[in-house]
Amino acid sequence: MNRLTKAWKILRTLGPTQVALYGVYRAGLASGWWRWATRFRDLELTKAPPVRGRLFEIPDPQHLRAVLGADGSAQVMTLADEIVQGQHRPFGGEPVSLSLEPPQPLMPWDRYGNTVGGKDIKIFWESARLGWVFTLGRAYILTGNEGYARACQHYLERFLRANPVGYGPNWASGQEVALRIPALLFALQVFETSPVFEARFRHQLVIALLEHARRIPPTLIYARAQNNNHLLSEALGLYVAGVMFPEWPEAPKWRKMGWYWLNRALQRQISPDGCYVQNSLNYHRLMLHLALLFARAAEIEGCKLPALTVERLAKAVGWLWERMDEASGKVPNYGHNDGSNVLPFGSCDIADYRPTLQAVGNVFLRSRLLLPGIWDELSLWLGVNPGGINVSLPRSLSPGIIKPRGVTTWALMQGGPCRGRVAHADFMHVDLWANGVNLLLDPGTYAYNLLAPWDNGLAGTPVHNTLSVDGRDQLCRLGRFLWSRDAKVRFLPALSKPNQSWVAEHDGYRALGLIHRRTLSWLGGGHWQVVDDLIPVNSKGQQVHRFDLHWLIRMGEWQWDGKKTRIRVTYPELREQMNLEVRWEAEGDQIQVMAQRLICQGRVVAGPESEFEHLGWFSPSYLVRLPALSFLITWTGRVPFKLVTDIEVGVQG
Repeated sequence: MNRLTKAWKILRTLGPTQVALYGVYRAGLASGWWRWATRFRDLELTKAPPVRGRLFEIPDPQHLRAVLGADGSAQVMTLADEIVQGQHRPFGGEPVSLSLEPPQPLMPWDRYGNTVGGKDIKIFWESARLGWVFTLGRAYILTGNEGYARACQHYLERFLRANPVGYGPNWASGQEVALRIPALLFALQVFETSPVFEARFRHQLVIALLEHARRIPPTLIYARAQNNNHLLSEALGLYVAGVMFPEWPEAPKWRKMGWYWLNRALQRQISPDGCYVQNSLNYHRLMLHLALLFARAAEIEGCKLPALTVERLAKAVGWLWERMDEASGKVPNYGHNDGSNVLPFGSCDIADYRPTLQAVGNVFLRSRLLLPGIWDELSLWLGVNPGGINVSLPRSLSPGIIKPRGVTTWALMQGGPCRGRVAHADFMHVDLWANGVNLLLDPGTYAYNLLAPWDNGLAGTPVHNTLSVDGRDQLCRLGRFLWSRDAKVRFLPALSKPNQSWVAEHDGYRALGLIHRRTLSWLGGGHWQVVDDLIPVNSKGQQVHRFDLHWLIRMGEWQWDGKKTRIRVTYPELREQMNLEVRWEAEGDQIQVMAQRLICQGRVVAGPESEFEHLGWFSPSYLVRLPALSFLITWTGRVPFKLVTDIEVGVQG
């Protein structure tokens, strides 16, 4: 693709406003304008402005212990003790050293790119989001142990000393700056009565909060150009700072800007059916976390959210609710997943969405979606009164989702983007769940800023559970995070049967003369079937093509039948097994099987050897990569061509 064609596609995808805003931002970086605009004089205040209200309610210790239960309380203490000892769990992974000092010497914030010292910049951003502050605060309320207050003050002082305003990678993103504001307020409020949390340091925290808020407005243009979670995060930071420090001279401006952009973004970034603009369940949760803080700050100010904002948020709650696995609280690994969990309450598993859904159900639906449990903790800290007693939101089951009643398996076929940017080229990808376990997997993200193929390399079509043609993605890739919107998915209700089957098709291979149609069906019990049809639309479609069908399967003990394109995977720890078999129909000898392979961790473990570095991996969170089984079958020939995949899930025999 030449530069002119690519530029035209980018303009069509983003629109002239976003392209123009981004161009202005880049010009400001090149000229040094933004560095000058964010070079404020250090605040030296003899008296800090008072804080109005509490963004977080401080729960009674007995009430908190009752909500968490013995196991939940013990888990909080374990995590807090790790932090005291100098370790934390970035992106919900394994414990690593809590590093708060970026590589020296520090440069002005606008000199940083996607890597710092050869490492992904998100490694530095994760610890700088200060999520560990919440864990220490939870443990402090549970126990009253001043060691947690002492540790929090120690680490925050280290962070502030090592990251002076305007210097280093942790000031490079307005969003990252904004996401620290709730954590700093949490520390200020939870430890305010602690005798070891010195008055001098509380004064320092207030100054840090004001300096964080001042950093956001000059470069808000970048967030507007992105028109995604960046805009929500930065607007939320401004609004919260404006509400909590009403006597500060800049507070009215911050509050006005935050209120305007938050409402505008929520009303435009959430589609009428509730899907978030980034086509990512991880960012859908982040949006809802920011909305919870918005609602809380508005309550402190005595303002009521606009009706349209609440309406869109209510739809967003329902959209997420339909996609949650009820047994585990987890959701499909759809779209970008970089572990964002800015309100880490109610569970020690970053993949558990129940705390979020319980809180947003209470706030935006006035209805408790789940029975009481540990997931009520987030509502407790936000001062949210539970809604109606155990009132469950009916699941309308939007297109692509089949959740049979009384059956422990369910499946989802992705319907493509709702609006805005496409996250992954994953049209009609199929997820399968059984007894709270994800068996047919979406690979996730793993990393954005490493060397190929790990520069967001799990976003393409070939790694998803779908069919690719001639080795192409369904969409044209325009950048690391940007795909064209030339192709569309449409569901075909006339051919579908409610609660039994969904039929959809996409035109991402129209340039090859083909339409891909897929049918996902539940055949009873644990028996599911996926039928793929390749339909020619012009003479190009009648040419010889290569077809690759890929299934990413949860790692287990496998048996592979190379003659019948069949695999059995057993999970002794779950007492489950899954049989997956593929067959095909074609006219005469127009189609031939080129090869079938089983790939794990980028290496072929059964079938002809070849290079597949990005297959056989599952990334449940950022920079976490686990082995999985990629079952890849390749055909070559002419259409018409039909593939039938039968999947049976049952108790291990």
